[in-house]
Amino acid sequence: MISRYLDFAGTTVSWLCLLHCIALPAAIASLPFYGLHFLASEEAELTLIGTSVVLAILSFAPSYLKHHRRLSPILLFAGGLTLIILSHHVFGGNFIVRVLMLSTGALGITAAHLLNHSFCKECSDCESIHCSV
Repeated sequence: MISRYLDFAGTTVSWLCLLHCIALPAAIASLPFYGLHFLASEEAELTLIGTSVVLAILSFAPSYLKHHRRLSPILLFAGGLTLIILSHHVFGGNFIVRVLMLSTGALGITAAHLLNHSFCKECSDCESIHCSV
């Protein structure tokens, strides 16, 4: 099932976002030396967020509509994305709060993909009462 691969990709992108949020402040001075200065840009962050949103839509929509019909992965993803958006627009000046919110949001998105994957695995035989055929 393609959803399994999309959940894996979404989890990977979420972890990359988390790594980006945590490691970037420590490594920012050395990035130009390695030719990786583009990682410190707003575009790199927006690309990771955008990729995460696209993968979530491609993964969660079919999983919800065709398989498990549970909203919890979608709500968990929405909560994680909300934290990431708030960290940029509300807490952009407070570095510690911003990193904590970004990290929590990325972990929430990761958890949403893992939960969705778990529900899809549970529904592989469609004997569960939560699955629709």
